[in-house]
Formats: sequence, C-alpha cells, structure tokens
Amino acid sequence: MPRLAAKLLTAFQLTRLSLVFGAIADVWFVVLFTRGNPRYASLPVNDIPLVVDLLVAAVLSIGLFAFATTLNDLLDVRHDTAFSPDRPLPAGRIRAGQAVVIAIGALLAAVAAAIPFGTGGLVLAVIAATAALFYNAAGKHLPAVGVIVAGLVHVTHMLVPNHQLAFLLPVWLVFSHVLVISILGHVLDGKRPRLTSLGVIGILLGWIFWSAVILGIAVNRDTDGGVLPDGGTGTLLIWPVLAIVAFAALAWRKVGPVRGTLAAEKLRRYGAMWHGVYGAAWFVGLGMWQAALIMTFFTFFGIATMTLLKEFTATEPGMIGYRV
Repeated sequence: MPRLAAKLLTAFQLTRLSLVFGAIADVWFVVLFTRGNPRYASLPVNDIPLVVDLLVAAVLSIGLFAFATTLNDLLDVRHDTAFSPDRPLPAGRIRAGQAVVIAIGALLAAVAAAIPFGTGGLVLAVIAATAALFYNAAGKHLPAVGVIVAGLVHVTHMLVPNHQLAFLLPVWLVFSHVLVISILGHVLDGKRPRLTSLGVIGILLGWIFWSAVILGIAVNRDTDGGVLPDGGTGTLLIWPVLAIVAFAALAWRKVGPVRGTLAAEKLRRYGAMWHGVYGAAWFVGLGMWQAALIMTFFTFFGIATMTLLKEFTATEPGMIGYRV
C-alpha cells in the first residue's frame, strides 16, 4: 500500500470518521428544517446558500468528532497499549505529537465552521467541545455520567445552526438513541468500570431529567404550547416510530449473532447510520419532500462510503470496526 494511502488510513482509524455521518445528519436536519420554516427567517443560517450551509455544517461535525476521538486516543494511550495494541498510537503508526496537531486542527476547524451560524451557534460549538473534553478526561470513567454527557454533546452540537429551535422532538430522539447505543456498546465491549445496577438507575434518572428539560423547552418555545411544529398533527410521528422499529430489527439481525467488541462496533456503526434515517423520517412526516430526498440521498451515500472503506480497511490491523 502506498505510503500516503497508509497515512490517510491511519488518520482515518485514529479519528473514526466512518461514524461521523450520524453527526453530520443531525446538523443537516436542523439546517434543512430551519431553512424551510419562515419562523426562523432572520437567523444567520438563511443568509448563505444551502450548499454552503450544508458544507459548513459538515465541517463543524467532522471537526468536533475528530477532536473528540483523537483526544480519546491520546488520553487512553496507556490503556490501548495493554488492551488495544493495534490502535494507531500504541502501534507506532502515528506519533503523539501528530495526534495533538490533528486534535487542535479539528477543533479550530469546528469553531471556524460555527461562526457563520452566529454568536449562539459559536457558543454552543464551544460548549459541545468542552463537554467532549470532559467526557474523555473524566466522564467515560463513570459510565452513568459518561453516557449522559455523550448524549448531551450530540444535543448541543445538533443545535449549533439554530439555538432557537422549538421543534425539539428530533433532538430528544437523537439524545435517547445515543444513550441506548452507548449503554449497549459499553456492555458488549466489556468496558471497565462495569455498568452496575446503581449506574443503570443513575442513567435512567439522568435520561428522565434531561428529557424533561428538552421537551419542556420545546413546550415553552412552541406558540401552541406543544412539542409538535405549529399546525403539526400526531400523524407525523408514524414515520419516526417506524424508523425506531426498523433500527431495532436491523440491530437484532446484525448484532445478535456476534459478541464482544465486534458486536459493539457493529452496533455503533449501524447506530450512526440511523441518524440520517431518523432525519428523513421526520421530513416525510412533515411533508418536506425536498429535505427528505436530501437526507435520504445522504444516508445512502454514508452507507456506501462506510461499505467502501470497509473493503479498503478490512485487512488492516486494528480495523475490526469496519467489518460487516
């Protein structure tokens, strides 16, 4: 394999960018929904062309994601040396100094990408990066705390293009989805410290509290005092519910036959894919067909890209996460 391609694959493994499609889909959903709702006509997200909006949102997501994952490997290098020696840093395929440059560069790119979304978006991007730093430095060592923080990072990042968003049910669904994936991934991976019964209760209480906060803000912001968009009916929930059921069936079929780290990686990969499915489902329910087509195309593009990357990396050391 040519030297440049090997370096690119190493950087890709370090940043785990195959999972970033879910984060991009979350922000794209908010961008497309905001641009399609005249209530938010005065927000900065409407001041630039749609293509630029989506491109900037993608850079924001990639930057925050790469910063968080690279930071994770830098802080876990001793642990990975003992338990995951094929990871880029312990295997010596990339130096710690290079990883620091990647993390800082990714963070700066994310912050720069948040600027077009206004002061509120910039503040939320900084909060998301700070939460990611807390998660990697301390939160992940306390599963009950780390799982909630991981979900809140997604929530904060998702709202960067529109911090005034009133339709927060999709945000709540992403928050809940991330919590479930994080819990199951932790258990399947056999990570330590183990998730205890007390920890599960703590996560449940945290989910209830933050769900109340998210949905409470939605009710307060909505002119009708509800959680659905103005004029929306309960029928729009049919499509997201079908998406949830479809993911449960897919996860059972794909993850059920395997165990351990491979099962956890598969669950995380399919879970990341499904953010785009949720976005498309919401748009179908809302009758926003152009946005639904964009999100559907992006989801299929993400799946195809992950499959292609799996073909290139399946024989590389430490690439178990990309096997199907």
